[in-house]
Amino acid sequence: MAGLRLAPPSPEMLVSFQGISGSARRSSPQFRVGLTRKRYTNKRGVVSMSLMAEVAEKAAALNAERLARKEGKDLVGKKHPIEPLRSWPVEVVQTKGDILAQYLEKQGCACLRGVLSSETVDKVLNHINEESDRAKVAVSNGSEEFGDRFGGVNCRGINGLFGNRQDFFLSMQEPVVVEGLQEAVKSMAPFLHSLVGHDAMLHEISSIVSDPASPRQCIHADTIHLPCPQYPSVSMPPLYTFFIALQDISDDMGHTTFLPQTHTEQAHLLWNSGPRQKEIFITTCKAEISSLKKGDVAIFDSRLLHAGGANTSNHRRVLFYFTASAGQRWPLPNGLHGSNSVRKADQWNYQLCDLGL
Repeated sequence: MAGLRLAPPSPEMLVSFQGISGSARRSSPQFRVGLTRKRYTNKRGVVSMSLMAEVAEKAAALNAERLARKEGKDLVGKKHPIEPLRSWPVEVVQTKGDILAQYLEKQGCACLRGVLSSETVDKVLNHINEESDRAKVAVSNGSEEFGDRFGGVNCRGINGLFGNRQDFFLSMQEPVVVEGLQEAVKSMAPFLHSLVGHDAMLHEISSIVSDPASPRQCIHADTIHLPCPQYPSVSMPPLYTFFIALQDISDDMGHTTFLPQTHTEQAHLLWNSGPRQKEIFITTCKAEISSLKKGDVAIFDSRLLHAGGANTSNHRRVLFYFTASAGQRWPLPNGLHGSNSVRKADQWNYQLCDLGL
């Protein structure tokens, strides 16, 4: 349309959107190319409405990347030095699983080293690399829907349909996926018993693939805190996400930054109190970075504020992950503000006891 200008959303608008949505990892808009475009005619000619939406979404994505860089450069670690994520060898759970569970409940994040063997890691990594390539072809040729194989992801990168960062869902019909989950659950069994219990539900089974040039993510939480002002009568036990590194992650591949103790009701109220207040709040938070090696796991409460780092290396970074909770179903309709990175056939169909816990 001649003379039409679309004003890009400001970083402040994006902050408000992410604060309300509660899940910037999975609910951010997807900038897609090659879509079928609906057209209408008015006095000024023919306009592609989907093209206008694409332009607006691309502008929003670029603003999100600018906001993420500002957070990383000017806000995170401003008051407190950034520390390594507190970690223990996985063997500690055999005698101190309950103590580690209490630590995680309080801090919101922790690391266990050596949860998966090198052999299992290699098998899972090869599967993700090969299957994600097949899924991209299937989505591109229209034989599968994007949302059936991939999730929305914060700061995915402006690079065609799939971007540089993908949330790629994994299937429980694949033996290698089940094998990886079973080994992880067995390694952490005493800890998981204390943290979520024998019959905890798997809410997510997926992977994060961050290719070179993946931008830094905005600070976000994967789920909202319940109850909250919008939903004062709704509650849900914590969901815990387990990020397992499928390779050594160097500094230039991008570590995950966690803000400990921000999974609380009070922290979420401060985080959602407005753009300027949110920035001030982030500067006052302590920060820890994951620095995972092959087979290590970073564990965090899904309500905890965190962000994936930019991948400035020449290597792909892949995380195999699952999310579990004592809560059997997310209480809001259609997964609203929840953790939804799972194949439809697998959603709410598997508990930790099915994996040997």
